Amino acid sequence: MIDELTIEKLEKEVLLKFGWLFKNSINEFSTLIDRSLGYLDKIVLPLVIASKQAKSYNPFSEIIEKYAIHILTNKLEKEGYELLPLGYSADLTLENNQHILSIDVKTANLDNPSDFKETIPVGINQMTHVARLRINKSFLPSPYFVYPTIPPFYKLPDGKVKLIFTYGLMFIYPPYRDLIDKIREEYIELCEFFRKKVKKILVPIISKELNISEEEAGQILSGKPEKSRYTREELISESIIRGIFIHEQQRDEILRNLNIDVNSKMIIDKFSKELNTFSENLRKRDVKPIAIIAISIPNGLLKEKYIDKFVSGKNYSKSARYHYEDGVFEVIKERTKEEFPRVIFLDVNEAYLKELKKYFKRIILLDYQLRFL
Repeated sequence: MIDELTIEKLEKEVLLKFGWLFKNSINEFSTLIDRSLGYLDKIVLPLVIASKQAKSYNPFSEIIEKYAIHILTNKLEKEGYELLPLGYSADLTLENNQHILSIDVKTANLDNPSDFKETIPVGINQMTHVARLRINKSFLPSPYFVYPTIPPFYKLPDGKVKLIFTYGLMFIYPPYRDLIDKIREEYIELCEFFRKKVKKILVPIISKELNISEEEAGQILSGKPEKSRYTREELISESIIRGIFIHEQQRDEILRNLNIDVNSKMIIDKFSKELNTFSENLRKRDVKPIAIIAISIPNGLLKEKYIDKFVSGKNYSKSARYHYEDGVFEVIKERTKEEFPRVIFLDVNEAYLKELKKYFKRIILLDYQLRFL
């Protein structure tokens, strides 16, 4: 069995390697984010639609994740790693001659500290360490743990052992829920307007097509398709809204078909202005990461040292939370008296430093020397 100290030294070495690679690419990352934000006005309607249940959906998380993975893949391949997609694996899995590197990209809203305050949520495809299972207020005894889909190491046919090192790359972004809340009510009113229009037009059409009464046609429209939380008329209305505001070439045909008169068009024009205002305000908010954090998640062979810091997550037995707390390499600290963080900030927007300090005991910035902020 590989010595615990050897494992932690390798974890630390890899943390610094990929941390520096991404830190040195932050200007490139920011430029790429700006490219997508140049199309901000094109994605605000889907954002509003997805947020109608009072959940602040974040399309920027996907933008962040894709660019981060793109940059890391390119940089790490130049360092001798090769891409290794395995299906049941993290966002990015690579290997070199010595080990397998697994990186999961996380995004968190500053409004939701439970997603990042001294903890990182990890799925069973994103860690090698087991986690405790809770029953009511007690934990089940060993060996009843959350066992992830990734082991601590792979033993290859030639007998070689490759350790698997797992990391989280977390991006914290500023909140914009207040902007969503402001336009949500306007959108709900628009949905109701189109729901009534759609029902009025489609009931006789469905009645004729299916040779049923208009009452039965109305019941079909007000029913929910299998596995849907919304009715057919709500879903059709939402699709029509996308058609009007996104597919300009279809707009006139849709408006004609729905018999939209001058007064009705005023409702559409009013929401269009609200959407433009929302887009402008969102652009001013500059929803870019305010902190980028690299987190080394302990390898499963270190279970005796870290088991108390891994607990089953919201998805019972399918996810976990690593409560890193002070976030240091415990074995290195114990054996060598050197204290080195498992959690390092690669970038911080210092305008948010005071706010971030409410949630992080220590903010340690990767620099030519580690800096405590």
